Amino acid sequence: MSSSRCIPLAEAQRVAGALVELLAPACARVEVAGSVRRGAATVGDIEIVAVGLPMPRLEFGKPIPTQTPLERLLNRLDAEYKIAKRKRWGPKFKQLYYRNCPVDLFVVPAEEWGAAFVIRTGPAAFSRLLVTPRAQGGAMPGGMRQRDNRLWRGGAALATPEEADYFAALGLPVIAPAERTVARLKAEVRKAPAREAAGRVA
Repeated sequence: MSSSRCIPLAEAQRVAGALVELLAPACARVEVAGSVRRGAATVGDIEIVAVGLPMPRLEFGKPIPTQTPLERLLNRLDAEYKIAKRKRWGPKFKQLYYRNCPVDLFVVPAEEWGAAFVIRTGPAAFSRLLVTPRAQGGAMPGGMRQRDNRLWRGGAALATPEEADYFAALGLPVIAPAERTVARLKAEVRKAPAREAAGRVA
C-alpha cells in the first residue's frame, strides 16, 4: 500500500518506533519492516510485522476471552484516539493511522516470521522476484512456492522463524535490507548452482 504523502526517513523512524513501543506489551515480537527498515530517504507508509501474544488461558469463573491481547490493545488505542482504523481490519492484516501516518500491520505466527519479514521488507519488485519460480526468471526453486506468509516445498509447509531460514530454504545468502534490489537478487540466483554444488561436495 502506498500513500500520496511521503515523509523523511528520520520522522518515519520516530513514528514507527513509538508505535512499536505501544504494541510491544501485546506482542511476542514486533518489528518495523518496509521502506523504513531499508533506510529509504522518504517513506510513504509504515509497515510492521508482529507476532501477537496467545489468547489467555481459560480460568474458571472468568469470561471466555474473544480477542487476542493485541486485538484488545488495538481496540483500546482506537477508543482513546491514539490510532485510527482504516479500511482493512482482519486478524492477519490491519490498516491504521498513527500520528497521521498510514500503517500496515501484519500479524503472523512465530513459525512464519522469517517469510513475512522478508516479503514485507521489500521493496515490491524484490519480493515479487523472490516468489517467482526460477524457471520464469525468479528466485523460487523448483518444487517450492509461497502462499500468504508460508513457504512450501511440495505439500509440506516449511517453518521459517527467522529471515536466515527463509533465504537458506531458497538456497540464497541473507541479503541486507538496504541491499535488496532486483539486480542483487538476480546475481545471487545466478550463483546458487555453484553454492549448491559446493555444499554437496562438502
